[in-house]
Amino acid sequence: MKPRKLHLPESLLQSVRAARNIVVLTGSGLNPASRLPLARDGMRGLWARYDSAALATEEGFRRDPALVWAWHEERRRRARLAAPNAAHRAIAELAVRSPGAFVVTQNGDTLHERAGSPRILHLLGRFDQPRCSACAMPYTLAAPPAKPGRQGPFPPPPACRICGNLVRPGRLWHGEPPASDVWAIAKGLAAAADLILAVGTSCETPAAAEFCYAAMADGAELVQINPNPTLLDRVAAHNIKGPAEKILPLLLARAWPGA
Repeated sequence: MKPRKLHLPESLLQSVRAARNIVVLTGSGLNPASRLPLARDGMRGLWARYDSAALATEEGFRRDPALVWAWHEERRRRARLAAPNAAHRAIAELAVRSPGAFVVTQNGDTLHERAGSPRILHLLGRFDQPRCSACAMPYTLAAPPAKPGRQGPFPPPPACRICGNLVRPGRLWHGEPPASDVWAIAKGLAAAADLILAVGTSCETPAAAEFCYAAMADGAELVQINPNPTLLDRVAAHNIKGPAEKILPLLLARAWPGA
């Protein structure tokens, strides 16, 4: 049996071509094609026996800062070794076809940067941008090792060079709101957008959901590209089910044939 041909409505293609300010909101659904785990998945090997949710909280960091720091360093190591996939490259190409396009990502890696996207906002922080847990002074990290670190006991996080307190990971804790300056930029992008492409995200984090609803309140059209149903299916103009690394290149090819 031949695979079913993916249907992309002409109204969707027209919206993509006509949009002057496209915001691509991305999540961890882009990860598997780059051999990274989804946001809510654990990791194999040593880390399979730990609760990933507990390691992404402020309470967990206070309880065992060395363990939480080591887990985030392993995530940074894996993200650095990963390569952009076809979805990242298509999003970068979208900025060429639609110069007003902007990426707002919930992912902590730099795969959008390495794929060539010129305008990126990291809504929930980055693995490679830790800061002091007390004074918020940024901390510069060395390149992570190419192989996993040794099994615990783990060394403690580094100390801030300014106040001496522990450096925390650059990713937001679960439930922690985006930094005020980051959120101000996000709100400006939502207000100016005429099309939101929510790619590989369920929009379950409060920041992502609020961003989409704010954009729609200001007249933006929401398009979701995701394999699974989401809470925003009922309000989205289009829900395209499937993996982003297959759908996005096809969307660009059909929106701008011969480009």
